[in-house]
Amino acid sequence: MSADPHNHLHSSLNEAQQRYLRISCQHMDGLFRSIEEVLNPARLNSVFPKYIYDITPVQRKTIEDSLARIRARLLCVLESQAIEVEKPRVAASHAIHTALTFVEIAIEELSPGRMGGYGPVSETGAADLNAIMQDLQSIVQQLHVYVSQRGVLDLPDRLKDVG
Repeated sequence: MSADPHNHLHSSLNEAQQRYLRISCQHMDGLFRSIEEVLNPARLNSVFPKYIYDITPVQRKTIEDSLARIRARLLCVLESQAIEVEKPRVAASHAIHTALTFVEIAIEELSPGRMGGYGPVSETGAADLNAIMQDLQSIVQQLHVYVSQRGVLDLPDRLKDVG
């Protein structure tokens, strides 16, 4: 969190206060990302949408413009206190791998043995669950391998149309 040595501004805050201000600005930016996700439901392609989209195009544009202005002010605030904005530290591919690992765990939780905790699983039900697991695992594993080998750009068509 060191200040830019070429920046002639000096902070009126001590180091702990600067750190809290930066963290608070990061938190606000994260909340703004959440708002942007709500504003762009089509971009998420969720099977289980969370919100009823009742925002008009004019409202959406006004909200987006307001978020941009607030973010610009956050940057000005940080700059005025000689607080450096941290650079990203996590590779996108690592974040994708982590999420896919949790997806794999969720798939494993669909096994007939685990589902037996919700009541007896018939032979047909067990066969269906095993088929569902194999299908989902195959697709997720392909994506895992793809991200490991090539990155996430240029996703092959076989992974785009998994439905």
